[in-house]
Amino acid sequence: MRRTLFIYSFIISLLAALALPFIFDEVVQGSNIVATQFELVVAVSFTLFWVATLATGVKFITSDVEDEAQWDEMDDDPNRESGTVKWFNVTKGFGFVTRDQGDDVFVHFRSIRGKGHRSLLEGQRVRFSVTESDKGLQAEDVSIVG
Repeated sequence: MRRTLFIYSFIISLLAALALPFIFDEVVQGSNIVATQFELVVAVSFTLFWVATLATGVKFITSDVEDEAQWDEMDDDPNRESGTVKWFNVTKGFGFVTRDQGDDVFVHFRSIRGKGHRSLLEGQRVRFSVTESDKGLQAEDVSIVG
């Protein structure tokens, strides 16, 4: 994630720095930028854009880490149960978790904590809350242990 952020911020900064002198020249109109000024404007703009995009990206990475820490703190809830993933079909988006007490509980991908693609692996240890639905027991707010 951080490597991708670094690459994206570098590319965006480079493109912005190369475009800025031409935009600046059009705005000022008539003040032709000589070669040495062009290089200086590109270097300064690149540095400023790079710092700005990296700072913005770091803010988002930090907030993701804080969100995960918040989830970990909430995982101390005594009403949550532990279990092991029996199976999970990634294509269909559901599977079953075997509670530590022994019964199987249905789990849907929407009930798994996290962002983006959410799935479970067979044998993974998880914590969850159990709710009763019209079709039986269902795991909610599923988090992966460890």
